Amino acid sequence: MEEKKTGPVRRRRRRKTRLLETVRQELERTLPTYIHDAVISYEGFLDSPLPEDAKGFAAYHSACKAALTHVEVLAKLMRWCENTPEEVAAHVHSEGEEIADLLAGARAALQELEG
Repeated sequence: MEEKKTGPVRRRRRRKTRLLETVRQELERTLPTYIHDAVISYEGFLDSPLPEDAKGFAAYHSACKAALTHVEVLAKLMRWCENTPEEVAAHVHSEGEEIADLLAGARAALQELEG
């Protein structure tokens, strides 16, 4: 029967855990600035004139979507830094419900505009 060596594996896990905690702390320190800068940049982009041609219009909205996705990812990283793994898992479920509510509200607003 082969004997398993657990010493190095435990050491690696501890090292990875410490590294992950270091990354978490660094992100928690820097992410607020990154989020603020991304939002300011996006607001500046929104202040630019809207393109009148269809291709430019599509590119403009694609860029807006990319900017919002960027801010969303930064916000999710911030949540990860602030919460325990259990809190993050619970939030993911409630976030799906929140997105469904936002979509329903957007659809209702569109119907009001069309009606």
